[in-house]
Amino acid sequence: MSLDTHPTRRPLPGRQVFRPAAARGPATTHPTGTAPDALGPSFPADLLDVCRRAAAIARREHRPVLASCRTVAPQPPPIDLWSHGRTRTERSLLWQSAWGGDFLVGLGTAHDLTARGDGRVAAVRADWQRLSTGPVLGGPPAEGTSGSGPVLVGGFSFAPARTPSPSAWPDGLMWVPALQIRGTNSGAGGADSAAEVRLNAVLHPGDDPVRTARSLLRLAARCLTAPPAPHPSADAAADSCAPAVAALTEEVPPAEDWKHLVRRAVRHIGAGGFEKVVLAREVRVTSTAPFDLPVALRRLERTHPHATVFAVGHGSRTFLGATPEYLVRLTGRSVHTLGLAGTAPRGATPAQDAALARELAASAKIRHEHDVVVRALRDALRDACTAVTEAPAPRVVQLPHVQHLSTAVEGRLADESAGILDLVERLHPTPALGGHPRAQSLDWLADNEGIDRGWYAAPVGWTDLAGQGEFAVAIRSGVVDSHTASLYAGCGIVTGSDPDDEYAETCAKLRPMLQALGIG
Repeated sequence: MSLDTHPTRRPLPGRQVFRPAAARGPATTHPTGTAPDALGPSFPADLLDVCRRAAAIARREHRPVLASCRTVAPQPPPIDLWSHGRTRTERSLLWQSAWGGDFLVGLGTAHDLTARGDGRVAAVRADWQRLSTGPVLGGPPAEGTSGSGPVLVGGFSFAPARTPSPSAWPDGLMWVPALQIRGTNSGAGGADSAAEVRLNAVLHPGDDPVRTARSLLRLAARCLTAPPAPHPSADAAADSCAPAVAALTEEVPPAEDWKHLVRRAVRHIGAGGFEKVVLAREVRVTSTAPFDLPVALRRLERTHPHATVFAVGHGSRTFLGATPEYLVRLTGRSVHTLGLAGTAPRGATPAQDAALARELAASAKIRHEHDVVVRALRDALRDACTAVTEAPAPRVVQLPHVQHLSTAVEGRLADESAGILDLVERLHPTPALGGHPRAQSLDWLADNEGIDRGWYAAPVGWTDLAGQGEFAVAIRSGVVDSHTASLYAGCGIVTGSDPDDEYAETCAKLRPMLQALGIG
């Protein structure tokens, strides 16, 4: 069965997919010379060779074959590259990792892996295992640059949609970018730094490799031809967090209704329903002018230098944010997870800041909330890893508007055949995003929270052919579509939670995205 025709994993309409099946016809001897000069004179021939070899295997073995050709090119600033390319494709990803120290930009899609329901991560993992078996790779070997072959990028919803609709953010959407650029996350780019560039395709039996290569080269020409430099006013806007647009906001649910939900959650905890639940709310924004997403991302990059800045473009909508929290990272067999739970405001002066940090670390209520998360991470890793360790004590992580308790939990993967998607399925959602025990808290949220979180508080990231990768917890985030945005924030509710304090905490957590969009 084709990976594109699984009944629960249909390709989404309106995407730009470089499927040779849509471009069959008479073959010629070589692709046209439309490749950008930065890719080098030999790249078109290397790409054609890769596509021909993949097409031959697809015909012989009657299966789709992943093909990828790499080269090295001068590194552009990642946000500029994403900003230029996203207007030329239906699908895009920007990933500037605070943890791995590198960036990834994916433009267009060579192949979609989509899934619905509770088994969405497992379904995508199984399809990726099939697709990533026996790829055809070409171009110069990877030496001295980041990169380890073609990658699968995207994410999953926090929970399956109860009533799927065409307008909903997908339950699960990961894809192989048709154009993939990876490099060091220095922010500057230029001739002195190099990035790995890959063109990727999936060839099916009967596909024309020449037309496939031509399509990929045309995409590279559209997206890699030197983008215009940002207008000075855009840089000035990014430097400022002052409101730039007039907007109307709507709280969902309204503030007093949400505080009532906090009281109900506390009563349910007192009655033994669960130990902790993470209650989120949504702010819907309607602007008089289109939101400037590149400026928003530059603001997030500058105000949150220790967060991972990300953007997933899907059709007309973009899911973006700057998250301080990762769900899991896998390097070799080393597994890294992070417990980030327990929040306090920032102080107006250094002395107030330090006092609030001490109160955060000493609070019995907050330490309990934090320990629930760390314990769950530790228990989950013990089933999949050996040598599980955790930091001896939480540390305080300071962000522009709030500060958190943070504890790293690490292990060594026991099963060499497992990959990061196995860990994503095992870990999501942690008690930092859903609650504890998991089943009881998630059931209560589904019946009471009253919003569709979409991809908020859910796994977003990437994996490669070897199953390595990085997935963030997508907090400090929102979905933007031209003049409208839905922004999200949540907080952990435990015994003793005060509704007014929890509401104030969500307001502080919403501020980065509001300021990034020029609202407040």
